[in-house]
Amino acid sequence: MITLYGTPLSGNTHKVRIALALLGLPWDERLTDAAARQSDAFRALTPMAQIPLYVEGDFSLRDSQAILVLLAARHRPGDWDGRTPEERGEVALWLSHAANEIANGPATLRLARKFGLDIAEEHAAAVTARFLPVIDAHLERRDWLAGGRLTIADMAASPYLALMGDAGIDIAAWPAIHAWTRRIAALPGFPAMPGWPAEGAA
Repeated sequence: MITLYGTPLSGNTHKVRIALALLGLPWDERLTDAAARQSDAFRALTPMAQIPLYVEGDFSLRDSQAILVLLAARHRPGDWDGRTPEERGEVALWLSHAANEIANGPATLRLARKFGLDIAEEHAAAVTARFLPVIDAHLERRDWLAGGRLTIADMAASPYLALMGDAGIDIAAWPAIHAWTRRIAALPGFPAMPGWPAEGAA
């Protein structure tokens, strides 16, 4: 059985939920709030004390992008992580954007404005302003980020962009991004989260 340590409002945890749900894999989710992450028991599982943490048998892996790479390679090789060297490069590019521009832009703004954390809002706003036009223009010409189909690039990049409203950003001002996040939320089996409901849900 897969155990996923995370929290309901974590966009990084939700990246992994999307993959597990679309693969039809059962998992046990363990609520791991800030206090739990500082416990000796959790630090024994991962020295970084961060979520999400994926555990399957004796194997554990931290970092949402790394977990997506694992799940793609194990369950949907080629289809989710690139069929050609060019596609694999494109997927890697968007995984990098997820860990850099998205994490340091919209995701950081969300931490400040939804959770009241003291972060460098001005820097996060500048990163966001630089990055959103790039991905919106990219998605104006295609339905998915890489390969002409859903890949782990979409799973890695989408949660914090779907949740931009929490960061004080009107997602409707970015129509291609908005359409893409709705496209993902309409996938059969998509797991809803607070702020990002399944498309068509009541």
